[in-house]
Amino acid sequence: MVSLCGIGIAGALDNNGIELIRDRQFLNGIGIQSPTPGSRNIIGKISTENSKSEPIWNLAQWNSKMPFTNYVVKDINNFCISNSAKWINVKKGDDGSVSVALGVDSRFEYKTLRKKSSEPWPHLLLQQQIVGSPSIPEISKALLNMDFRLLETQTFKDEGYSPSLHTAHFQIVFTINNVNKKSPGYGDFLWFVIPIYDVRYELPPEYIARDFAETRGKLIYTPAAAAFGIKPLKIGEWQTLNCDIRPFIESSLKTAWKRGYLQDSKDLSDYKISHLNLGWEVPGMNRVNIEFRNLSLKVYKN
Repeated sequence: MVSLCGIGIAGALDNNGIELIRDRQFLNGIGIQSPTPGSRNIIGKISTENSKSEPIWNLAQWNSKMPFTNYVVKDINNFCISNSAKWINVKKGDDGSVSVALGVDSRFEYKTLRKKSSEPWPHLLLQQQIVGSPSIPEISKALLNMDFRLLETQTFKDEGYSPSLHTAHFQIVFTINNVNKKSPGYGDFLWFVIPIYDVRYELPPEYIARDFAETRGKLIYTPAAAAFGIKPLKIGEWQTLNCDIRPFIESSLKTAWKRGYLQDSKDLSDYKISHLNLGWEVPGMNRVNIEFRNLSLKVYKN
C-alpha cells in the first residue's frame, strides 16, 4: 500500500477537491441524541435562541447515565456545556478556525469497573452523514486533515482492572457502505477507523476484527496509527493529521472480502464513504480530553 500521509500534498489540489465534511464551523448547532444504545433519536440540541437551522452534526452519548438534553447558547462558536461525566467546549480562534474539545470522566458513569466485554460503556461522539461522495473507484485521492492535541488523560486502575477490558480511545470513524440499490448487498457496510489515541499504547496498533458491540457481525478495520503519520500524543502539543486515506479504504474492502464480509458485492463501485463519527469510547475508568480543529475530508475525482 502506498501511503501519502504527512507529506503536505493537499495545497496544490484544494481548488478541485470536493469537501465532504459539512458545517465545519458548527454554525448550524449540534443535535443531541438519546443515550439509549444505538438510538438515533434526537432529544434536544445546542443552538442559539433564534436559530432556525437544522443541525448537520449530532452528538451521540450512548450508555451515558448523565445525558445532555437541550441547551441555548449565546454564541454558537464559543460555549462550554458540561456535567460531571462529560463536556464539550467549542471556541473560535484568532485565525477563524473553530476548535472542539470533547472530554469524559467515566468515574461518574460506573459504580465499579466493567467485568466482561458484553457490558456497555459510555460514548461521546460527534457525527454526521456524508453526502455527495463519489464511489470508491471514482476517487483518486481522499485527503483527511485535522489538527488535534491531548489536553488531559488519567487512568484509574481500580480492583479488577484489565487492559483488555478497560481503556479510553479517541477515533475518527467512517462507514464504507454499499449504496447500490440494485445490489443484493445494498445497505451493508464496514467500519473504517483512524485511531488517534488509546490510553493503553504510545501509539494505537492495527486492529482488524468482528464488531461484537452495537453492529454485531460487521468488520472493524483499523490500521495502526503510525500508518497515518500520527505520532505519540503529548499533553498540550498540537499535531496535524494529513493523509490520503483512499488506499486504506480500498484495502479495508479487499480485506473484508477475504475474511468473508460484504459477500453480496465485491464491486468497488457499489461502495461510498457514507458516515462519520469522531470522539470517545470509554470502557474503563478514565478522565480524558482531546481538542481538534480544521477537520476536513477532500476527495478528488479521477
